[in-house]
Amino acid sequence: MARTSTFYVYTVQQSLTGRRKDAVPHALGRRLSAYNSIMSDTAPSSSFKASIALIAFVALSVGLITAVLRTADAPAIQGLLWPDPPQISAFSLASDKGRISDDTLKGRWTLLFFGFTHCPDVCPSTLATLKQVAARLAENKTFADHGQVLFVSVDPARDTSTALAEYVHYFDPHFLAATGTEAELNALTGPLGVIHARVPTGDGEYSIDHTASIFLVDPQLRVLGKFGLPHDAATISAGFSAISDFGRAHP
Repeated sequence: MARTSTFYVYTVQQSLTGRRKDAVPHALGRRLSAYNSIMSDTAPSSSFKASIALIAFVALSVGLITAVLRTADAPAIQGLLWPDPPQISAFSLASDKGRISDDTLKGRWTLLFFGFTHCPDVCPSTLATLKQVAARLAENKTFADHGQVLFVSVDPARDTSTALAEYVHYFDPHFLAATGTEAELNALTGPLGVIHARVPTGDGEYSIDHTASIFLVDPQLRVLGKFGLPHDAATISAGFSAISDFGRAHP
């Protein structure tokens, strides 16, 4: 770096004056000498490089130790998503009671499930299981005071707000149900990695393939739990109790 800069200045001197450096006027020579000195000083020293490397190593070590400690802090709770739970973002969907949004979930423990009313098996069986879960958790103070179940339809073309309300209330009158446009649904399904896609069944009809997991969202909109198939009321109820206790201890 320093040699290149000095050579460059020397070349400029020759181009401008046609003379060697010792023939440059005294004042200009002093400026060029000062410039060369500054450029020589800009080359990082070996001690400076070593300091930067040490700082980077310490930062990396602290990050790794923190990650290990957070992982070690996670108990063996079935369904727990820790140490980096997904976060619910802003969303807004339509329901028979008005808009259901991220504000509806704040301050509550929500069991969230995606499906559609024309679903032949998984959706009705899951809602029946969630009815059992709600009954089992009736004596759980956290669920009794702050719990709710939300069913979100990924079939807005056929599932109106009124049809959704009738559908979920067949299982439990306290269940919430909502749907929205594809863009509105994606605002909720995206962060959770929930997929849904139409599958033609013939005669212009279709079914929908979709993620069948039940998600547990805490009052801070952290998705702390995920329960996959097969859904079992006892397992989900126990998971809710353990995960909600863990979540309150790790705000």
